[in-house]
Amino acid sequence: MLKTHLVLGTYNHLPEGLDEGAFETIYQSCYRPFLSALNRFPEIQALLYYSGSLLRRFEARHPEYLMLLEEMSARRQIELLGGGFYAPILPLIPTSDRLGQIEMMTTYLRKSFGKRPRGCWLAEYAWEPWLASTLQASGMDYTFLTAGQFLEALGRDDVDLAPVVTEDQGRCITVLPVFDCSTGFPSPLGLVEAAEAVGPRPLTVLMSPGENISSLWEASGLESPDLYMERTFSWFRKNALETETTTPSRYLKTKRVAAKLYFPGSATDRFMKASAAPGSSYASGSLRRSIIRYASTSALYSRMYYVHLLIGQLRGDKSRKKTAVEDLWRGQCGNAYWLSPGGGIEQPSIREAAYRSLIDAELTTRQKGAFVPGIIKADVDFDSSKEYVYQGMDMNAYIHPRGAVLVELDALKARRNLCDLFADAPEGDRARKSSFVDRLYAEEPGADRSLTPWAGDLGPFSSHLYDEACTEGDLSALSFSKDGFIGLGGTKRSIAITKRFSFSKKSVRVAYSVQNRSDADAVFWLGVEMNLSPGSEPLEAVLSDASSLDPASLAADRGASLGIVSKLSIRTAGPVKAISMTMSVPAVAHASIVGHEPRQGFAFLLVWPIRLPADDTWRSEILLSFHE
Repeated sequence: MLKTHLVLGTYNHLPEGLDEGAFETIYQSCYRPFLSALNRFPEIQALLYYSGSLLRRFEARHPEYLMLLEEMSARRQIELLGGGFYAPILPLIPTSDRLGQIEMMTTYLRKSFGKRPRGCWLAEYAWEPWLASTLQASGMDYTFLTAGQFLEALGRDDVDLAPVVTEDQGRCITVLPVFDCSTGFPSPLGLVEAAEAVGPRPLTVLMSPGENISSLWEASGLESPDLYMERTFSWFRKNALETETTTPSRYLKTKRVAAKLYFPGSATDRFMKASAAPGSSYASGSLRRSIIRYASTSALYSRMYYVHLLIGQLRGDKSRKKTAVEDLWRGQCGNAYWLSPGGGIEQPSIREAAYRSLIDAELTTRQKGAFVPGIIKADVDFDSSKEYVYQGMDMNAYIHPRGAVLVELDALKARRNLCDLFADAPEGDRARKSSFVDRLYAEEPGADRSLTPWAGDLGPFSSHLYDEACTEGDLSALSFSKDGFIGLGGTKRSIAITKRFSFSKKSVRVAYSVQNRSDADAVFWLGVEMNLSPGSEPLEAVLSDASSLDPASLAADRGASLGIVSKLSIRTAGPVKAISMTMSVPAVAHASIVGHEPRQGFAFLLVWPIRLPADDTWRSEILLSFHE
């Protein structure tokens, strides 16, 4: 009978932003039962990957877990894998950060367990051909790709899979085929069921996400996860004559790998599906589609790369640069850049953690005593047109000329982006959850229009580029203007909107000027869309002028009319205590919650009836402020 060499293992990671209660639950139901059971079967060898951020959680909350890992590593029962310290999607981050995160993980494992890792784990098996040279330069000998990725590279499915060598620019690395218990079968399987499904082979690599143990145990009907893992390892002990467990390092020492294979850029099916636009094929195309799949992903990715460039300009102070770099790497946690089933871009707490790290990194680049608040013009979202960034002591404000809208507002003390809302749509009117978005309506919009403010919008103002206007030397102000035609009652009217942004300590003031440039009266409704996210903490109150509204009156599936108001405020229990909007001309206000559970934020539509004779102008101001 053919004896199978079996590499058995788990990969373990929890996203940045996951609360300690959730970590403790997963620890007690998944991580602890697996390792304690494996420890009772010393003849069974295993391959384990833990992200650096997860190892630090163990260090803080369960140091006994690290002690057991060290003991099992010392007796060579387990092999620990390296990889990106914060489990980034490696092809999506800059080269220097890829190398740095892998080296940081390598250093941590060497100092903690006395051994340098030889293998590299790739989050979501995300692969680009040039990764071969990156991994080899990082001191890695081997990595893993799924059986599906092997078959795609081979172009046939009638071959037995075996380790291969791939190279980039003459730098070689060994790639082992993996049968992933979570994604490699029609439904998630346990290690035993996966081993039976794969059958006897010269080499079988079975890897399972450690966080799946709880659901597999519940499906088994056994009394506890400890008993489930005990039964699992007992099966492998019982079948030891047919299957010999080993580790990749030990296997590759005795088996020479000669076959060469080149892999196209790819990742797991679930990653590619989540990255593909509705109706398109996920089987082809770049894995970088995940960046542009959602406006929130694109915004966070651009912010990450912009901070990377800022850090690259630091000179001299190595300690400050090291701190900034690690904050940047923490903000590159892969879950925040796609719709991960374990908690991804749609989770406010995960985006908050990413933005918090990126804001920390940016603040570290500022030299104390030398930083001067002001406005810079730069292409911060890499769309080949320049945006405007006000950098202050208490806040950052990012203005995009397309619509002259506020796309990001950073409360620096709270480390929050107050415009951070997720919408399940790609870039466009329905996805860009910005503030000070200008919309013109022929009829008065109802309360539900706060849910779909783009419906019935007559003008080109929300999505077209505004022209920058002169601000006469004011270093904390920006002016934009836009002319456009709108159809009213079968005739066209020429309307010009001018917006002047003024920035101060913790506020953004926008002065509106709306002019009728036609030779006849223009009657319409001006709407200003505001999308704000004070955070994921509990909502305390919504205030309309001097009266308090019942927060339960706001919902994600219907709009609420707040009447004619001069001031609106949102109060929460988080680090951002309140966000307020004050209007110099009272507005009809409609509001709704953005997103069902979890709540993403709040959408407001401020509406004014406008009746302008020819060449007449209407003016108003909106003050957006926050309190920490």
